[in-house]
Amino acid sequence: MMYPGTDLRKHREQLGLSQAKLAELTGISQHLLSAFELGKSELPHKMRQRLAEAFQNPDSVSTVVKRRKRYQDHAYFEVPKDLSRLARYTKTPANSEYVELIKSFDVASAAPKYSAISLFSGCGGMSLGFRWAGFSINAFAEKDDNIRAIYRANFPNTPALGHDILEVSDDAIQALCPKVGTLDAIIGGPPCQGFSLSGKRDITDPRNGLWMHYLRFVRILRPKIALIENVRLLTSMKNEDGRLVKDDLKSAFEHLGYNVNIFETNAKQYGVPQHRERVFFIGVRKDISIKPTFPQPTHGEKPGLFDTTATYRTFGDACSDLPFLESGDTSSDHLHVAVSHPNHVVNWLWDVPEGRSAHDNEDLSMRPPSGYNTTYKRQVWAEPASTVQTTFGMISGCRNVHPIATRSLTIREAARIQSFPDSFKFIGTQGTIRTALGNAVPPLLAYAVANHLATKVLDFVEIPGL
Repeated sequence: MMYPGTDLRKHREQLGLSQAKLAELTGISQHLLSAFELGKSELPHKMRQRLAEAFQNPDSVSTVVKRRKRYQDHAYFEVPKDLSRLARYTKTPANSEYVELIKSFDVASAAPKYSAISLFSGCGGMSLGFRWAGFSINAFAEKDDNIRAIYRANFPNTPALGHDILEVSDDAIQALCPKVGTLDAIIGGPPCQGFSLSGKRDITDPRNGLWMHYLRFVRILRPKIALIENVRLLTSMKNEDGRLVKDDLKSAFEHLGYNVNIFETNAKQYGVPQHRERVFFIGVRKDISIKPTFPQPTHGEKPGLFDTTATYRTFGDACSDLPFLESGDTSSDHLHVAVSHPNHVVNWLWDVPEGRSAHDNEDLSMRPPSGYNTTYKRQVWAEPASTVQTTFGMISGCRNVHPIATRSLTIREAARIQSFPDSFKFIGTQGTIRTALGNAVPPLLAYAVANHLATKVLDFVEIPGL
């Protein structure tokens, strides 16, 4: 006999079974039994079968459960659909507008009017934003074979500059001049692992000096604009001599004949539904006589009466049209698939509210044994998402828990939060795709910068003799 939730409590009490005892007997967590009895959620068919068997033959079920309990830390159980959570998972008013916006950019990109090459290209987030703004990407460089494959899938006509720019000689760069012509921009984001807060900031990390190889291309190709994007903490990073890296970089730009300004920003200020702090170094060739500026923010906290900015986009604005998934669930979209998490981890997080961590649980037995309170932490549905990192698939990572479901983020959710349209091709292993997404420049942010530079610099260029 299969018991509906409303009858389960009556039958349990008639047999003198406490809820805790029934949970121990069946291996179904007490909070799931409680929600089922109160009519707040349904139990999967397999769990309801186990309940029926427990009432018919408790000794047999108990033996199976005890055997399973030995492997609790490695066990993965089907997570039920909580009706109260499904009720909260509603499409936000701004969702359709956002999804259509990034789709429309991709469908109706401006006809190429400007030229650029991309260095340290990653999967192509910055290139995509520049393409939306009317730039033709004439060449790219990305060292990682797997991530380069993603770039090629989305920019099939863009030639690669060898395998590694460290191996590209000055003569080879010079040979590019006839191919790229008068170059409008060189764009790039040298790897930031040595600068990021997500890892130890190692001033001796050889990747910290890759910007010098970027400047070789600037020195030889002489673009009108040179742009470097990186993590905001680069502004406080010091080199081995104790000097600020940003000062060295600015001096190097100026030595090459560029007026340069440094701009710290947050992607959420430009319509990206994500808190993502970044820094841009933008240089404009001195003979152009235009100082580099940065676009005014288009989005803010709560716009005032005469404020033209829109309200920040939120996690829900990015993802609320996607199918609701719990741990281990799949969908027809191969990129919208939930990681299966161990049952005990799901239990830690089940009742954790938005914006809080499992480390905040009052019941000490329901807290993770180690880690910071930014780990095992839920995001907030009605706020910009937290920074997408390469580890967003790990539920134990920093703010990686879905606001409503009890799981980590899917690849599709991370791509939406990063402002990639659904048409963007992500190929390769899930690990490769997560790395590519976590390191990518949000295309919507790149578009805002590219469009500003095009209209405020390139459209006003008057260079004698050119």
